[in-house]
Amino acid sequence: MIDQHTKWAEQQFAKSELGDPRRTARLVKLASTLANEPEKSLVNITQSPADMEGAYRFIRNEHIAASAIAESGFKATTEQAQTHNLLLALEDTITLVY
Repeated sequence: MIDQHTKWAEQQFAKSELGDPRRTARLVKLASTLANEPEKSLVNITQSPADMEGAYRFIRNEHIAASAIAESGFKATTEQAQTHNLLLALEDTITLVY
C-alpha cells in the first residue's frame, strides 16, 4: 500500500541521479520512512538491523553527493510550483543564538 509519505518521497526523489537506481530506491524508502515519523531517530524507525545498516551505509556512501539529492528536491519543488497560479512565499526572520 502506498501512503502519503511514500508518494511524497517518490515525487521528491525518484528522479535523483545518484549513479545507481538502487541508491535512488534507498533514498525514496529512507525519505518516506523519515517523513512518516519525523520525531523519531533513524535507529527507532528502521524495522530491522538490515534496514538500519542499509540506511547508515547510504548516509556514509562517498559516491552519493548531497547536492544531487538537493537538486532532485529543488527540481520537484519547481515542477510542483509551476502547477499553481499563485504562490505565497513565507519567510522566517528569527535568528537563533547559541
